[in-house]
Amino acid sequence: MTIVRAVAESAVDVDSYVDELDVPLAESTPLAAAGEKVRLRIRMRSYEKQLLEDCVVQIQAVAEATGAVFKGPVMLPTKRRIYCVLRSPHVNSNSREHFEIRTHHRLVDLKNLSAETVSMMMQWVPPSGVEVECSIA
Repeated sequence: MTIVRAVAESAVDVDSYVDELDVPLAESTPLAAAGEKVRLRIRMRSYEKQLLEDCVVQIQAVAEATGAVFKGPVMLPTKRRIYCVLRSPHVNSNSREHFEIRTHHRLVDLKNLSAETVSMMMQWVPPSGVEVECSIA
């Protein structure tokens, strides 16, 4: 728990985000009516596994700070792209080298969203090397 709190304090400063907004937010301002289910689905991809794990910890810290329900991470299949290259420029075409690029994927859901949760996630800056796609459903 101490690590998550430390990451939450370093990743997102809640007070500065609330001060920058034009509309004052209550801590439990729901985004949907009582019967509707709203979730924020976050899909991340990167060449490095550790960067994805750091992003998941940061998103989890934002969810805990704002009271959203954190579901995940779901580890989606890793895509491997293999490149075959000739070792010599002219002869020995049977001698080849293989290189691969692995793309790791993670999926995270946030439920019971408030306006504060969405604004903090919109202002969150992921580390370089991580592609993030967000959708609200």
